Amino acid sequence: MRTIVILMVLSIFSCKEKVTSPSLETVNQDDVITMSSISNYDSISNLVKTKGDTLAYNELFYHLKDSDKISRTDTLMYFSKIMAERFNNKHAYIDYFEALCEKYDIEVDFSNYSSINISSMDKSSKQKAENWLKKMLEKNIISKEQFDSIKK
Repeated sequence: MRTIVILMVLSIFSCKEKVTSPSLETVNQDDVITMSSISNYDSISNLVKTKGDTLAYNELFYHLKDSDKISRTDTLMYFSKIMAERFNNKHAYIDYFEALCEKYDIEVDFSNYSSINISSMDKSSKQKAENWLKKMLEKNIISKEQFDSIKK
């Protein structure tokens, strides 16, 4: 009997209220996703945005990989763009491009750039991808041959 009472009390305290999120169109980029799995999400995201902290970025990146596709890709694009452009993090350039492609269901195999085909993207997204690839080329993250082999 005592065990049952303890289990009931524990189950009551472990219940959490379900939180619904607004539609993606109404969400500010700073608030793209909330993650209860990262208890200090605000401080981690702040370290990424203000200091370019690579450890915080990596922690955020790996936690985002467990979230749903739309939230994950948009949020990864947001933070990786900050890390790439403000703090010149070369891996973040790759993360951004990969998240952009994932958003449009395009397979990315960085061991075989000729397998990447962005031609199916809508015009605006394709232009965004091409511009990003040009930045990667300028920063020597990818070679001219790799750039040219991507199907555009």
